[in-house]
Amino acid sequence: MTVLVSVLIAVLAGGLWAVALRGLRRRRTLITAPLPVTRTLRAYTAGRWDAVISGAPGCLARSGDPDDDQWRPAVELAFGHALVQRDRCSEAIAHLERGLLLQSARRRDLGEDGAPTAAEAKMRHMLGYALASTDQPAAAIREYRRVLATPRLDPAIADRVSVALAALEDPS
Repeated sequence: MTVLVSVLIAVLAGGLWAVALRGLRRRRTLITAPLPVTRTLRAYTAGRWDAVISGAPGCLARSGDPDDDQWRPAVELAFGHALVQRDRCSEAIAHLERGLLLQSARRRDLGEDGAPTAAEAKMRHMLGYALASTDQPAAAIREYRRVLATPRLDPAIADRVSVALAALEDPS
């Protein structure tokens, strides 16, 4: 009888484990978005920069979609990041600026505090890099200082930004 109970418990535990693993494997959707937007954002998370660059303009051309205030900042930032990764910094600046502005507005609309998030700090760092790469040192310095003012900033980002800021402030 004890062996039968042990086998039953093992089978039930195995079944629960299989169900739990299946649930973990399912993709989680954090943003409600149309399929082309979801594909573009998945390409971004996979680091497929060319797919983001080809998909983002179509996504951003969409207008009047419900929930567009949820996904539009993410697509703008993904597009800007992908353009920087492909050394197209002058094109990236407008998308990074717009994405950060939309993200900040969304945070305010949700009643969150005005402090930028760690993810936004990374994008501001990218914006500073793009500005510095396009011979706009004053604007780059401004963005780098904003990054350094971010609460709970990742020390690795703080170090990189400090080095970049020092190089811009003392180019000798």
